Amino acid sequence: MRFFHKLRAVFDEFGALAPLSLVSRACEGTPFSLHTYRLVAQPVAPQPLSPPARSRTIEIRRMERGDPAFAGLPLTQAVLDYRFGQGAVCLGAFKGGAVIGCLWLCLGPYLEDEVRCRFVPQDASWDFDVYLVPEHRVGFGFARLWDEANAFLRARSLHWSVSRIAVINTKSLSAHDKLGTRTLGTATFLRVGTLQLMLASLAPFIHLSFSIAAAPTLRLHAPAAMRPGPENRAAAGG
Repeated sequence: MRFFHKLRAVFDEFGALAPLSLVSRACEGTPFSLHTYRLVAQPVAPQPLSPPARSRTIEIRRMERGDPAFAGLPLTQAVLDYRFGQGAVCLGAFKGGAVIGCLWLCLGPYLEDEVRCRFVPQDASWDFDVYLVPEHRVGFGFARLWDEANAFLRARSLHWSVSRIAVINTKSLSAHDKLGTRTLGTATFLRVGTLQLMLASLAPFIHLSFSIAAAPTLRLHAPAAMRPGPENRAAAGG
């Protein structure tokens, strides 16, 4: 009976995506893996998302390679070296002097570490791993991180940030939709040992590879390469 209760819980949470979630979970710990992403563009909000009076207790600062505060985040040294090696920028959230989260940005191509793919933002940044420790996920932590990320991007005349979100991560998709995201496409990656098959709605559409050297490249263009329209500013809090 416990199995059926768990199965029902999965269908209650993911609805039509439940089979995909079940397959993804079944692949864990095996030579197989399946990842399906929605590729999205998020407008850089022209105004703060968090009320200054309510969020001033959360400090956001840039974390450089070797920052001892990384010890408070679930990131290994190998992951940090991989990200900084690609020129990624980390913004850390702090409360009471302790790190409580982070957000990563990359202003150029980013070679993904979950699947074999090079994502290339066009007239945009690439954002990934927006994280808060569980006890701080209710509050203004995420909004403060995005406020600083948006300020960082506005200073570089960028009006969009693109990213990939697992389609089974319904909470993240909902949160991004509230920020006015636009869907750019989808991409599915099936791994069987060293073989990877990519099926995407963007060029090159279908791609087979056996090594990181042969990873596919997906170019993600900001919508019209222009400033987000009024409807997106409103959705983003402007």
